[in-house]
Amino acid sequence: MFRKFKAVTLAEMMICMLIIGILAIFAMVTIKPYDKTFKWLYVRIYHSLENAVYNSMMTRSEFPQNSIDFCNMLLEYINSPDNNCNAGDLAREASSFPEANIKIIASNGMYLWIGSNGGAPYTHTETINGSQFSMQYYVVFVDINGNRAPNLAQRPEAIGTPWKSEESKLVDIVAFVVTDASVIIPIGPPEIDTRYMQATAIYPPIDENRPQGNHSNPGTYYWAKNDAWGSSKSITEPKSLDFRRDFPVNSPFYVNYPTANAVNTGENCTDDNSKISPCYVKIEDYN
Repeated sequence: MFRKFKAVTLAEMMICMLIIGILAIFAMVTIKPYDKTFKWLYVRIYHSLENAVYNSMMTRSEFPQNSIDFCNMLLEYINSPDNNCNAGDLAREASSFPEANIKIIASNGMYLWIGSNGGAPYTHTETINGSQFSMQYYVVFVDINGNRAPNLAQRPEAIGTPWKSEESKLVDIVAFVVTDASVIIPIGPPEIDTRYMQATAIYPPIDENRPQGNHSNPGTYYWAKNDAWGSSKSITEPKSLDFRRDFPVNSPFYVNYPTANAVNTGENCTDDNSKISPCYVKIEDYN
């Protein structure tokens, strides 16, 4: 008497291999989003903060003078299932980011902490054309992919080493300066690393055939700033100010800045502390 043995057909085997391949692709994208999605997540939170601060300040007579009010201001335009604004603040030079201090868990899963000067805003002071100017700001730290790894602002092997453009391993905790002028300023690695974002310098229009003006090729935010303004500073253009010098060398948001390029006078940008350059910087969107 013969026994019948069941075998896997070639078609069934090919279907199994196809399914395994699809699952492997999803796993790669989910486990290591780095270059593919970090730039999209970074630009998304940048614009979310920009929208929240600009629109909230339209209904206020002054910049929030304590971090709880500032947190509640952000929550007017950032969706979150909970209000944790009473959680403790972090310092500007923070290098660890405890879950107990998370102020906002956005509906998309991002974690937000607030850096303050003992609950009050920090003050940045700059000397421009012989006169001293001040601007208030908070620091917003964001884990752009929430509870997914690596949950770091700086990798252990890089502690004490300034960020080196695209040689350093990507981290997912980033920082923004939020000024009382309703301007959001990128700080740290994304300034010089295009794996997080790209920026262009927008030049003034020359004639009616180019009413929007020309623009540079996308590059680093740091490069675009120098292309548009050079070494000039203006209180009316907070992105031109040196907020980066407020962060100590041992901060995870201290980077190894390259040699600054000169202003692009060929496109009618100006390097003059007595007036604002007609050029400006635009952070690029990723689709």
